[in-house]
Amino acid sequence: MNRPSRHAQPSRLDVPRVAEIRAQFPALERLHNNLPVAYFDGPGGTQVPRAVVEVMADYLYHHNANTHWAYPTSEETDTAIETAREACADFLNASPREVAFGANMTTLTFHLARAL
Repeated sequence: MNRPSRHAQPSRLDVPRVAEIRAQFPALERLHNNLPVAYFDGPGGTQVPRAVVEVMADYLYHHNANTHWAYPTSEETDTAIETAREACADFLNASPREVAFGANMTTLTFHLARAL
């Protein structure tokens, strides 16, 4: 009987697949002295895919508003936040009421520590 190895090798992405993924991140097109740039500032920022930039730009151009007011762009903002909250809750197997958004993880952690 053939049994799978208990020490299975991790799968690797082939080079064309990596290139396809990299192509989705505009910041990775940047060159310095004709060489690709490496970003090692994970805690300081994150490079985002083109699709995220496009959705964020659309929001800022057409829907940006303060929350909880009775006019269309404010209602659109409330809907966008609630939709994102529901998606995050689904991803985390949580309730939307358990999902909080904030400026960044550092600020959220600071507020949590102060609350405790």
